[in-house]
Amino acid sequence: MQAYMLHFLCWIIFRRQVQMQDVIFVINPGSTSTKYGVFSETGAILEESVDHDVDSLKQFEKATDQFDLRYTAVMKAVERHFDPEKQCLVAVVGRGGPLKPLDGGVYRINEKMLSDYKSCRFANHASNMGSMIAAKLAAQWSVPSFIADPVTVDNFWDVSRISGFPGIKRKCRSHALNIRATARRHAESIGKTLVDVNYVVAHIGGGISICALEGGEIRDVNDGLLGEGPFSPQRAGVLPLNGVIDLCFSAKPKNEIERDFSINSGFQGYLGTSNLREVIEKMKDGDKEADLVYRAFVFQVAKEIGREAAALKGNFEAVLITGGIAYSDVFIEDLKEYIGFLGTIAVFPGEGEMQALGEAGFLALSGTVPIKEYS
Repeated sequence: MQAYMLHFLCWIIFRRQVQMQDVIFVINPGSTSTKYGVFSETGAILEESVDHDVDSLKQFEKATDQFDLRYTAVMKAVERHFDPEKQCLVAVVGRGGPLKPLDGGVYRINEKMLSDYKSCRFANHASNMGSMIAAKLAAQWSVPSFIADPVTVDNFWDVSRISGFPGIKRKCRSHALNIRATARRHAESIGKTLVDVNYVVAHIGGGISICALEGGEIRDVNDGLLGEGPFSPQRAGVLPLNGVIDLCFSAKPKNEIERDFSINSGFQGYLGTSNLREVIEKMKDGDKEADLVYRAFVFQVAKEIGREAAALKGNFEAVLITGGIAYSDVFIEDLKEYIGFLGTIAVFPGEGEMQALGEAGFLALSGTVPIKEYS
């Protein structure tokens, strides 16, 4: 480890002498594509995506079995875009997939983490490969590799874990990366740091996470994957229990019910599309069902924001709206009719994952945030 750090420090000194630009590679695997980017301290130099053949991916039992295919594609892209004569690679940051519940922050990729990801110990998800690809790329250049704020970041209050039924605990699963990065940006814009302020943050996209953020820690949030909160473009959100019980005793197998709740619900289930723009067009064309479902969506999102505002006892700086749906001016204006009384509403459109990963890497290397060890 000492020899490794000495090599890294010597490379940094050399870079400073020839005035090379510090850059970080960012890796973000999705279900059928892998996003990659090159980031400097001032922002993105490059953001692109490699699409993978769907039929090729189907042959693999586990998501992580796709590693060689994805790594090769990303490595070719890196070789095309990285200029070692002008750029100094200082780290590689991968998207963090599901792990055990842990604190938010930046984590060094180590063998324990890689073992949990490779075995899909906590979930069989493409994002598990973010750390795997990052670690191998980093080894090529002898630089550090990190993940930041994976979906299982968990700083719940004890009361947040109580579901109402013994034996079932509420889980903290959220868009933690974008939530914390968005809050950090707003805090900086008002001359504060993330630990100084509280927020209600609503990530509204294909999935929805609406949380009470206290000093940068997620204290309460809906489990948007399977269980709680508003319905989303494809997901069911919270449901009446009697209907769920009936489905459990229907002829449908468990995996089909899970699929229906996670990808065949929400806008997709009611209207046959998961695209909000198409829903709004249907409304303009006089589709009354589309109008009703859309208004119910805004209504449910607003209620969840109000719930988290109450969880913080009204002690928060602002309500932050982020995610892909935040690009819709129509949605934002309709939402403000419900939540405007809560105070400052700040909108940060987009998923922001790539930028957040790049920022996290530089914050860690500068010592602004600590580098944590996964164990």
